Amino acid sequence: MSAEILRLYYSPKACSLASHIALEESGLAYTAECVDIRTQAHRDSRFLALNPLGTVPALGLGDQLLTESQAILTWVADRAPEQGLLARPGTLQRARSHEWMNFVSSSLHPSFRAIFRPEHYAGACLAGQDAVRLQGRQRLRQALLTIEQRLAGKSYAVGERFSVCDAYLFVFFLWTYDERIGAELPARPHYQALAERVWQRPAVQRVVATEHAQRAYALAPMLEWTR
Repeated sequence: MSAEILRLYYSPKACSLASHIALEESGLAYTAECVDIRTQAHRDSRFLALNPLGTVPALGLGDQLLTESQAILTWVADRAPEQGLLARPGTLQRARSHEWMNFVSSSLHPSFRAIFRPEHYAGACLAGQDAVRLQGRQRLRQALLTIEQRLAGKSYAVGERFSVCDAYLFVFFLWTYDERIGAELPARPHYQALAERVWQRPAVQRVVATEHAQRAYALAPMLEWTR
């Protein structure tokens, strides 16, 4: 492994949780700095000077900064190949891994964004915000049905072992229990089984404990601490 120390910028329970888990699982040396979106810390001038996008996750690599979850998850996994966090390049499983991560970033995540932040799409128009939320809920239901179908008969998203894809999916399973959803969602036993399996990993509970120290947040009701 590289002796280079990495710096992760994250917000508690945001999509950056997946990158936080990947780093902890990788064994790479890193530090983590909380940039809490709930307190608008991502709009602070110091952070914007570092990352003009104002987004998390962001990963400091010396004088370089890497953004976007899929890019960070892939980079971290490839820097610690002995941990098996991502299939080897050139394999079908590698392509399936990117298929999963692209689905999460382009279909699953945006459906939540429409529900949680409708003003980003509709501005101050309240009727427009309601329409955006409705469409977000519809898309979320479809995305969850797709996940259930793809996970049927599987222990993990890709292959027979944990990967960064599972960490990414875990984050959004937690989000399905957010009170802002405001609607009943489809049964998701396969997704729940995956989340419970991921939660049993010590690295995952260490990361969540670290994030809780910055700002406590609710987990899914069936997940209990084992550490």
